[in-house]
This record gives sequence, C-alpha cells and structure tokens, in this order.
Amino acid sequence: MKATLEFNYPEDEAALRYAVHGEKAVKALWDVKRYIRDNFTHDSDAMDVIRKVREITDMALSECGEDVR
Repeated sequence: MKATLEFNYPEDEAALRYAVHGEKAVKALWDVKRYIRDNFTHDSDAMDVIRKVREITDMALSECGEDVR
C-alpha cells in the first residue's frame, strides 16, 4: 500500500507537523497507559497520576516541537 500526503505550506504547517510526528503521539499514549497500569492502583492519589500523565505528554509534545507552556 502506498499513501501520498500533500500539504500547502505554510498554511498547513500544523497538519504537516502532526502527520510527521504521529508515531510519537501514539508512543506517548502507550507510555501513559503502561505507566498508569504498572504504577497505580484504585487507591492511588489521583493528583500523582495526573502529574505523571502531564510529564509524559509534555515530553512528547516538546519532542514534536510543540510549546508546552
């Protein structure tokens, strides 16, 4: 199978960046899922879970060139 994506630059810059970095986004989601499964239980502090999810997603977004402020 072959797929060709076409973008009009610069107006489609965000769509291009998402297409190029989609694999990193999927990996970040798997990292979040795995970390939560392996490190937290029903009794865990929800804020600890949220902090870790934010850390993982901020790192993934930074690697893709997104501003994570």
